[in-house]
Amino acid sequence: MTNPVDNVANPAISIILPMYNAETCVGECLQSIAGQDFGQAFEVIVIDDCSTDRSAEICREWISRGATNARLIENENNRGVSIARNRGLDEASGKYFMFVDADDLLPPQALSNLFEAAERHGVDIVKGNNTNFDAAGETAARHNVDNPEIVENEAILTTLYQHEKLRGHPWGKLYRRQTLGGVRFSAGVRMAEDLFYCSEVFTAARSLLLLDRNVYRYRKSDLGASGGKYGTGSYLDWLEAVENAGHFASTDEQKRAHRCLLVRTMAQLARECRHLPPEKASEVLNVIGQRREKWQIYLPRLMLKDRLGIRSLVRYMKMRQAIRQIRKAVNGN
Repeated sequence: MTNPVDNVANPAISIILPMYNAETCVGECLQSIAGQDFGQAFEVIVIDDCSTDRSAEICREWISRGATNARLIENENNRGVSIARNRGLDEASGKYFMFVDADDLLPPQALSNLFEAAERHGVDIVKGNNTNFDAAGETAARHNVDNPEIVENEAILTTLYQHEKLRGHPWGKLYRRQTLGGVRFSAGVRMAEDLFYCSEVFTAARSLLLLDRNVYRYRKSDLGASGGKYGTGSYLDWLEAVENAGHFASTDEQKRAHRCLLVRTMAQLARECRHLPPEKASEVLNVIGQRREKWQIYLPRLMLKDRLGIRSLVRYMKMRQAIRQIRKAVNGN
């Protein structure tokens, strides 16, 4: 095993790794962290959220084999990923911090690429590219960038809302702890708590670097639509998070970008709803109607008041088409 850097008195990076029932993949994740080509000290904070499998045992074994820069924190009660991440933030001591999920992997130069970019440009956040992988293969994420770009001040939150060059998940990013370490995740949210956290962090940040280097490998879930957020009802939390993220918008540009995100969300909801069983599709269709009314997702407003661009208008039309298809399927004609 490649030992992580041992001297962690003043770590350059704190890696926060929440874990729950991840025995099939956490060992591979830890090995990808141990194999980092990074000359600076870093610490690994694993928070086990009361796993009922061998996850904690695997982590303890890994630490005992020489990972002296790592520690395992075991929650007394299962409280969810948000609380686990918050506990990691409480424990972090690095100049920067980052999040890694237990089923994902880091490429060998992830830490060095992120750290060197942050130090060179003096930014509060570095967002790198990522790939998505499963048993079938590995592909580049759609929101990856081809060239590095620095975004500053109010444009940072606007860029997050636009969802073109980055998404609202905490992983794949390096954060300056002195500036952003005080922000915490909301508890009790089953889905998209990441977006609200990122909205608050991106509001507080003064500078963001979009880095054209791959720094994260995201493992795609094999859960289907009916067995995922629609089966559990967590998609309702997703909609709430997207709506509440708009509370941070203060400029006209940010508010317009958030309106675009609302349209994008509704279009995705309608598109995915087409693949649900009729009974579940009918339920989601009712939610779509309620949200459209609440968010005022109607063509006249989008064109005349919001003055959204052609891309959002196209998404709106696709949403309308999907809704018609769903209604036909639900009504059996």
